[in-house]
Amino acid sequence: MSYPPDERRTLHALRDHIDCLLAAGASLTGRDPVQLSLQGRTLTVRHGMLVNENGHQDLIEMLAGQEWANTRTRDLAIDICIRQLDHTLQQNSLRVRDQSKLDEG
Repeated sequence: MSYPPDERRTLHALRDHIDCLLAAGASLTGRDPVQLSLQGRTLTVRHGMLVNENGHQDLIEMLAGQEWANTRTRDLAIDICIRQLDHTLQQNSLRVRDQSKLDEG
């Protein structure tokens, strides 16, 4: 997708993902922070990420606020979170695209 040169927004991939979710039936339920409701789940934009508010946010905040005596352990925890988020985003993006194709066809 192409954006005009005077576009002030950032995080275009996140914006595109949110547009796909809206097209798949999500509804905008908040603006500061941005919140979406989809299939009984509340999704919130936090720190440039779309987070499912089903307890995972509490875990992420707890890990972020944790004092780590060992940076290797901290890095491992962060790596696990990033891999899980990446996997979830990829799976949900594929589902949304597939559903959009079914709806069009």
